[in-house]
Amino acid sequence: MGTVFTFQVADDVSEGQAEHLCQNAFEILVDADNQFSLYKPESEISQLVSGALAWEKASGVQRDVRDQTDIWKEATGGYFNAVSPEGKYDPSGLVKSWAADNACRFLEANGLRVFTLNAGGDVFLGPDVASAPLARVGLANLKPIGSQGAGANIILDLGHSEFRAVATSGSVERGEHIWHKSDQRDFLQATVIGKDLITADIWATALISGGRQAIELFEDRVSPKEAVAFAVANRGGVIATAGFAELLATL
Repeated sequence: MGTVFTFQVADDVSEGQAEHLCQNAFEILVDADNQFSLYKPESEISQLVSGALAWEKASGVQRDVRDQTDIWKEATGGYFNAVSPEGKYDPSGLVKSWAADNACRFLEANGLRVFTLNAGGDVFLGPDVASAPLARVGLANLKPIGSQGAGANIILDLGHSEFRAVATSGSVERGEHIWHKSDQRDFLQATVIGKDLITADIWATALISGGRQAIELFEDRVSPKEAVAFAVANRGGVIATAGFAELLATL
């Protein structure tokens, strides 16, 4: 997927058991990459997009992901779209968080409760992460992670909230890789904090795509109890939705 996935486990289990479970969870991510990577000509998605494989013969999981992208397009007013302006289908905007969510659900199903997954900057907290330091999540400043001065400019504390996922989208780290619904670029970076990683990631992408109109739609369609958002504007200043300030950590 072109990024790094990092697990942290603080459950009362042996190091060997933790490594074994994390390795199995990592294989879920690898399987998703092998099936959905458009950078691999042998992947199922590459075969489908090229026309070498008909959608009628696609796997059930491939069809399910495509259905999910349609659902999210509708939910975000079209600001999230798996079809490019040129008409090419690319579900990667959903697949990373979908695969990461599957990996985390595997860990939970096998008894882990106090863990985190950092999926290329998007973070999921296990169900029993309730205290520092694992419950604290930093929002990256506007510098690429490999550059001098990179770090966090805002710290969230999710330990006493129902939110377990933080996703950030923008152009700082990977350049302009998100399809914009208009020529206007309102936000440099957008972060969504929610109960699940897929919702947070999809809406973070939608906010970059749609800018101020998208954040207005977010406030209209998403309850502050389900997710909150924070965005850094292109022309300076920040925008936060209701409930964001309550998540700021005490330093």
